Amino acid sequence: MGFRTRREAKIGCMEVALVLQAYLDGEVDETVARRVGAHLEICRRCGMKADTYRLIKAALARGGTGWDDLTRRRLQDFAHRVGLDQDSGT
Repeated sequence: MGFRTRREAKIGCMEVALVLQAYLDGEVDETVARRVGAHLEICRRCGMKADTYRLIKAALARGGTGWDDLTRRRLQDFAHRVGLDQDSGT
């Protein structure tokens, strides 16, 4: 049984990519959240991607004061392409 639990707990980069936005928005069940969280702790690439998305989402939520229009539009366009703008009001 220990082997099965350990095997079930693993999730790969491709699977994380499919659910990352939902995970960051708190829209996944506890099992998926635990698996994605564990993966993000050990995978530098996925962890950095998640951190970047969190920073962009937070910046958009703050309204990006002090940004020029081109920077704001580019960030909003990127957020839209990766699905970050659902809650940001953009």
